[in-house]
Amino acid sequence: IPSILLVGTGNSALPRILHDAFDTPVRVTCLDYSPVCVEMIRSMYADLCPNMDFVLGDATRLKETLNSDKYDVIVDKGLLDALMCGEGFDSDLEKLMAGIDDVLTRREWGMSILVCFQLSKSNREFLIELADCGTSHNPNLFWDFDIPVQGSEKGRATFNLARRCALDEKNRIVNVEHMITDWK
Repeated sequence: IPSILLVGTGNSALPRILHDAFDTPVRVTCLDYSPVCVEMIRSMYADLCPNMDFVLGDATRLKETLNSDKYDVIVDKGLLDALMCGEGFDSDLEKLMAGIDDVLTRREWGMSILVCFQLSKSNREFLIELADCGTSHNPNLFWDFDIPVQGSEKGRATFNLARRCALDEKNRIVNVEHMITDWK
């Protein structure tokens, strides 16, 4: 079944919304480093959502935390903002993005969704650099930033999407017409 990983879930209602949003079953994995939050969402959703898993762990160590499981979609709603509040956040951000690359499916439909405060130009460039997108060496993710979402015109949050790039036998990006390249 399709799988969704929420990193830094906290006590959000988003896991339940995603669990119930589809006509077919999806596996939703909720990850947080706070035992209190993990236990809270487990008590809220475990009986109601049979395909929901609850994981206590560090989002900057995804591969180790998740035993190399692969996910079709990874959602970060606020974790990046929290990481960027600390000193030396670039190291944590590098670890988070490397982990996302490790656990996001290698299939070309793999998506990483980032809901956060508006990113500065330098932070966007940093995410693109971390994704190695557009290079012939190791293109992994293709980013679209500030995607308009109906009803959020006056809000401060932005919706950003990174998709897996399809590669040919020479590791060149191919078949990118399914990717969104111009939202404006």
